[in-house]
Amino acid sequence: MTTSNYVLIFVALVTAACGSKDNSTDTDQAGKDLRAAQSAVSEQRSEIEATADEVERRKREVIKQQQELADKQAALAAEREKLGSAQGTLAEAGTAYRAAVTERLAKLDAALAHLATKTDAAAKDAAAGFKARRDQLASLLANMPAPADAAWAAYTKDVDTTFDAIERDLGRL
Repeated sequence: MTTSNYVLIFVALVTAACGSKDNSTDTDQAGKDLRAAQSAVSEQRSEIEATADEVERRKREVIKQQQELADKQAALAAEREKLGSAQGTLAEAGTAYRAAVTERLAKLDAALAHLATKTDAAAKDAAAGFKARRDQLASLLANMPAPADAAWAAYTKDVDTTFDAIERDLGRL
């Protein structure tokens, strides 16, 4: 090797030794970037966990509300069933009342027919008065409301009172 080669090698080594810079700033920056990224990941993980917890909490609320709704629907169905049963019972009671009134009217007609067979003037006048009252009662019975009607209680009281009065007056003869 020639001296010039040695010089070149020496210059190259010196240049390399002098030209190498301190790489600690690169690693320091990379460390800072790594810590920032770790912090961001940790923060996002926390946000995701919080969101997941909120979603689960809301799911539980929705499930609870759905169960409450299902319970209310079941209660409503039971109430409707009770209503249907009560309406059936009411219809049966109305039919029984109509039958009782019809039977009572037939007995009244028989008593009036017996009264009409008497020949004295007082009996004839009484029979005419009772016949008019019976016809008013029959008119009232012809306009019988449905048992569910709000006027049903007042109507049945009026019918029963009228029957009682006619039967009481007939019994006095």
